[in-house]
Amino acid sequence: MNIDRLSGGTPNTRTLGKTATHSLAALALLLITQPARAQTTLPPDVAPSCTVPAADFNRWFATGNAAKDGIVLPADSLSFTGDSACAFYRWSQQMFLWVTSPLGTGHVFETPQFYEVSPPDPQNGGARTLRAPTAPGQFLSFASSISLVGDKGQEVVFDSTGKVHNVVRPETGSTGRIALLNAANQLAEVKRVVTAQDGKPLLLDKTDRVIDIKAAPSGAPELRNESGALRDTSGAIIDLLPKTVLVNGRPALVTTAGAVIDTEQGQADKSVLMARNKSLVYYLLQVNDVLAYFKTGVQDAKISPTQTEFPTSQDILDKITTVARQAPAPHTKQQFPDSNTLTMELKSSWVETTDLANPGDYITINTTVPTYTQSADNKTLTPAGTKPAKLALVGLHVVGSTNGHPEMIWATFEHVNNAPNQQYTYTTASGAPATKPADGAGSWLFSAAGASDSPPAQRMTVGANNTIVGANGQTIGLVDITRINPWGSDSGSASADTNTQVISINKSIIEQLATGDVRKNYILVGAIWTDGKPPGGSNLLGTIAISNSTMETFQQPGNCFDCHGGNMLGSGGGGLSHIWGKTSPLFP
Repeated sequence: MNIDRLSGGTPNTRTLGKTATHSLAALALLLITQPARAQTTLPPDVAPSCTVPAADFNRWFATGNAAKDGIVLPADSLSFTGDSACAFYRWSQQMFLWVTSPLGTGHVFETPQFYEVSPPDPQNGGARTLRAPTAPGQFLSFASSISLVGDKGQEVVFDSTGKVHNVVRPETGSTGRIALLNAANQLAEVKRVVTAQDGKPLLLDKTDRVIDIKAAPSGAPELRNESGALRDTSGAIIDLLPKTVLVNGRPALVTTAGAVIDTEQGQADKSVLMARNKSLVYYLLQVNDVLAYFKTGVQDAKISPTQTEFPTSQDILDKITTVARQAPAPHTKQQFPDSNTLTMELKSSWVETTDLANPGDYITINTTVPTYTQSADNKTLTPAGTKPAKLALVGLHVVGSTNGHPEMIWATFEHVNNAPNQQYTYTTASGAPATKPADGAGSWLFSAAGASDSPPAQRMTVGANNTIVGANGQTIGLVDITRINPWGSDSGSASADTNTQVISINKSIIEQLATGDVRKNYILVGAIWTDGKPPGGSNLLGTIAISNSTMETFQQPGNCFDCHGGNMLGSGGGGLSHIWGKTSPLFP
């Protein structure tokens, strides 16, 4: 079903009789609350607080008119003026329409303007490489796991309050579980952690009996750090707080520095998600050509080594262009087709179209994905080669630097069929407050139920040798997903205004896209940025509780800068861009 039928403008009620007006109101209510459609519907009475005028929208298109599947020009990041939150949302929408524009037999993101970023190479210190596709569908790095790291290149988790924690791995025993000396100085392995009535942690052994711990002076269990862990000296005692926090619904130990102890390998990141058509969700990471040559120029000292931020001005862009022109064959490039985009990163999520109810409603590509063999107990998937597949786009992060914003604008988009929304508030065109009830059950791609009050618990993770395993002994399978903060805002006092702006620009874009344009079926969930300085908590702007249900599924609530922080470029896999420090230059 086309979303423009759900979010179209309201007729002129001044020409309607009283009965017709009441019928219209009933229809509007039906559109908002009807769960059987299983789509994210936009309230038809939302205040038009952030729109794109028709004349401006037409200028976004290469032909000067909004045509079905028309090629959209990129937003001009060099001349970007962030004079309002709406300006950032407009930039996000235009960039999404640009990168997903059909071009030849593919899309803009499938052209050599975008380089594929390989997964980390464990045999080479986690290094990544760049590769430009030579033809649509020539991607090689599709993976089925979501990898999350913090601002120091370390794994992170979110507790039940949304607070982010770096992860510390303690020493383990023969079964891979936490190993510690109990009060009798005997080695004991911890099966799981629970919380006592007083809030203190209880460690249970493999028979689910409470371990008589050897306690530190604080009363917390005494653990030692594993060899090679990032935060603590190898073998040193980990200083724990005598309490636990909930991570994915499970009690976890916390250090005095605020880090979480990972009681099981794979808990912290590498989550794996499955759609209701039984397809794993696959992920692709890309950067544009400007970023690829910027990385190369900085690393090869052809751009000043004092450059510590993503480029935002013409002078740095000129230096990047010089690097491209002077590059050895076959990397020589006289100019960038769309240099005014500045540097960009894309992360996308995909499912196979097999058994997808409405594949024509998705942006699709033909490519190759990993295959797996299922164990007899359905608790493990083992890599077994690759296969050709047609994939449907379900989520997309669009990230880019602009004039005045080296921290980049971080925007995310989802397909309208993904998952039910929790309840949210917004402002109507008459200025009245309104509440959109939580979505009910329906044919959602990632849920058989209506919206839940809490984030879903992780079910699958990546184990050793790239196997996919059930978390905590679970089988391979589905979980019901909810979008906790539908428009990237929490329940604070400003959330209604922010929700209204994001809903408003979605409505403006969808109504102006031509009938039959598949991009109508994608919505901006939100965008986040800062005052131009590194993210520091108090300077976050935009939708500050933003997450994508297909890429931050088990980290809701949270936002991009919970993981992407520290110095602007980052080193060793940390910072704003986690790929910056680990990515090899295009050429020596």
